[in-house]
Amino acid sequence: MSDDIKRKEAEYFDEYTETLVRAPLWKYYAISRRSKNDYRRAEISRCPGARVLDYGCGAGHHSLELADAGAARVVGIDISPRSIEVAREAAARAGAENTEFHAMDAEKMDFPDDSFDLVTGLAILHHLDLDVAGRELARVLKPGGVAVFSEPLGHNPALNLFRRVTPRMRTADEHPLVRADVKVLERHFDGVEVRCFHMCSLLAIPLVKWPRVFEPFLRVMDGLDDVLFKMIPPLRWWGWYATLEFTRPVKS
Repeated sequence: MSDDIKRKEAEYFDEYTETLVRAPLWKYYAISRRSKNDYRRAEISRCPGARVLDYGCGAGHHSLELADAGAARVVGIDISPRSIEVAREAAARAGAENTEFHAMDAEKMDFPDDSFDLVTGLAILHHLDLDVAGRELARVLKPGGVAVFSEPLGHNPALNLFRRVTPRMRTADEHPLVRADVKVLERHFDGVEVRCFHMCSLLAIPLVKWPRVFEPFLRVMDGLDDVLFKMIPPLRWWGWYATLEFTRPVKS
């Protein structure tokens, strides 16, 4: 990623921290509970006693959850200086002494090799040069460590149309992950697992305002996703979000 793009990313998320420009979309994330819960289980189960890197920590809310989950130390990094200021203020208010935050380039981190037991990130990889980021993640992760991410996917035509007509809701360089992107990350980890969610469940979005209808319909659609993804595995890439787990980092 060029320095100019990185500057624009930092500016966008500095502004986002203040304006929450994506807030109108938050209600639609009600359909994404299964992927969120899957991601949370994967990371929280590995937190106790671990040195954790929150990769793209934003305003630090996620970092504080990791600290509360028993991490020995949580280090948050983000390209947005304003986000880091807010994260430090939030940690101070919470008395979270096992946290620290740094404004840092995710593609060129200042940490020594083998620094972390767990690296975790929410919707961060799709902003980055994946070959560069993958190499850095493998470098700072301990040999027996795990990296866990929750990321949007880029194969579903309906989702891609929505993204095109709502450009202000995202940065110009975002690239929701496709299968080829996962192949790039596989260069840097010998263990890669991808769990995909939310294809049929996208149909529940118009019902969000009516919980009595929304909840049972969403359960049915989630179940249909399970069946279809098992019967026709390539369909899973038409989901909205995926949990990615990386193990056995390949050291350059």
